[in-house]
Amino acid sequence: MPRMQSQRAVARRAAPPERRWPEYVRLVPGALNAGLAALAVSVLGLGVTAGLSSTSSAQTTDNISQSAIVTTVVPGVDQPSEFERDSSTISRSNFRAALTDTGKAVDLDVTALSEPADSAQVDLHAYDARTALLARESKATTKLQQKLVKAKKKADAVKKALGTPTLPVKSYTLVARFGDVGAWARYHTGLDFSAPIGTAIHAPTAGVVEHAGSGGEAGGWAGSYVVLKHADGTQTLYAHMSSISVQDGQKVTGGKLLGHVGQSGRAFGPHLHFEVYPRGAEPGDVYTAVDPEPWLHKLGLKLR
Repeated sequence: MPRMQSQRAVARRAAPPERRWPEYVRLVPGALNAGLAALAVSVLGLGVTAGLSSTSSAQTTDNISQSAIVTTVVPGVDQPSEFERDSSTISRSNFRAALTDTGKAVDLDVTALSEPADSAQVDLHAYDARTALLARESKATTKLQQKLVKAKKKADAVKKALGTPTLPVKSYTLVARFGDVGAWARYHTGLDFSAPIGTAIHAPTAGVVEHAGSGGEAGGWAGSYVVLKHADGTQTLYAHMSSISVQDGQKVTGGKLLGHVGQSGRAFGPHLHFEVYPRGAEPGDVYTAVDPEPWLHKLGLKLR
């Protein structure tokens, strides 16, 4: 009996491997590996399955092409047809911080991700707003320039009408001031510019000739004289002239020639006696005259 068992064992060991498995297994050589793969999916996950499948694929390629694949290899174990994935599943949360190239997390703007801005549209709106602003600024600048031009023209017209402020005598020696007292006067009522006969006398600023000649209120002492009335109502008197170059009612500007220095009237040598009368005063009524210097200073004129 032992001898017979030994011979059977030898025969069994010598038999081809495929004859050792039950008939249903030999019909499907790759079924066992497929079942093991399914079992690995349920227990260990995809990584083990991949290893088993790759190991068995080389051994069973020919047999699988000739036999049908079964979905059940071991009672109670199902082979999945495919890995089912939820299409809404994501690999990680959209709200987690993204990693930069340096590995540092960078917070993302959730609102910006869910509602991306149209940069082209934003740029267009910004361009339109900037263009409108520039147009308004340009319009305002143009209006301002126009106002400045008008103001300059008006100033030029006023300047032209007033002329150039000028002292009554350009080359002179001041021999008496307002308020001085001397043998020739108890109270001096103006400024005396001593100059040679024939020296030009000019209008300090614009005005209208109220008197040109002798006689009148100041005729008894002023000799030949001129009276100018200015825009603010002030009147100026130029006495002791040797000649007169203007006439009554004539408009003059600053620097206009009125006549020449003389010694007419009550004078002790050639000079110009210059007086200033405020609004309402009568030229020639010497004690209503005021100091001429402040009036000249308002014109920017100073005595030397």
